[in-house]
Amino acid sequence: MVQYFAALLILCISGGSLGTTTSPQQQNTEKVKDLCERSIVGFPGIPGSNGMPGMPGVPGPQGLQGRDGTKGEIGDKGSQGMPGPRGDRGREGPPGKSGPRGIKGIIGQPGLVGMKGERGIVGNQGRKGDKGEKGESAKASQASVVPQTNWKQCVWKSESSSDNGKIKDCMFNKLQSNSALKVSFQGNMRVVGNYRCNRWYFKFNGNECSGPMTIEAAVYNAWPSGNPNLYHHRSFAGYCENIPQGAVRVELWVGKCSSFTLGNANTGWNSVSRIMIEEVSRSRS
Repeated sequence: MVQYFAALLILCISGGSLGTTTSPQQQNTEKVKDLCERSIVGFPGIPGSNGMPGMPGVPGPQGLQGRDGTKGEIGDKGSQGMPGPRGDRGREGPPGKSGPRGIKGIIGQPGLVGMKGERGIVGNQGRKGDKGEKGESAKASQASVVPQTNWKQCVWKSESSSDNGKIKDCMFNKLQSNSALKVSFQGNMRVVGNYRCNRWYFKFNGNECSGPMTIEAAVYNAWPSGNPNLYHHRSFAGYCENIPQGAVRVELWVGKCSSFTLGNANTGWNSVSRIMIEEVSRSRS
């Protein structure tokens, strides 16, 4: 078929004649031309170049949302991110249970000794006593001198840790009304505590001596560099007048020194203690 169209094309180009010689074919020139015209119209032409792309059309409406896909596998754990900002402080929680009791702390240094207080107001003068009996003559008074044999001692061996109170009492029979009593204590006394003071003293039938003054001993302890625990044997004594004739209860007491802090007292540690009482003539001076 291709060879036929190629020969027909050559014939049409040559004007319907393939040579200069006359032949029966020349008689059909008109027929050849007519055939060429009709054949050339049917031949396909050479393809032309592509045209310019047209303008893009208007986007169509959005389609319906597709179905959810199947859940994929869990991916690998990512790297740890940066810490976020600090959040606000939460509400205060309820109080916790009480913790165990702590160990005892070191004893602090005691305070300085306080200032001495002002002297108290003098009390009212007591009423005048009754007139005494007529005195004896000088000769008779020599016979009434108290014998030196009227004495007594109370002895014990026990320790007292009282800081403020009565320690011991000792009963004594006083024979004369115009005599005096000599009392003394022999024993161990101790005070613990920095800048502390304790006072040991005698009472007679519940009252301290007033003729002429009290019978006492003060023990003061002050060790700025420590707090020692020292036990010492001590003694104190005195004479007390104006005590009536008869039974007398002599009492040993311990208590607080005036204007000082009460210390930790001890009486009679690991030793014998004594209260000694003796009736003697009153002083003549």
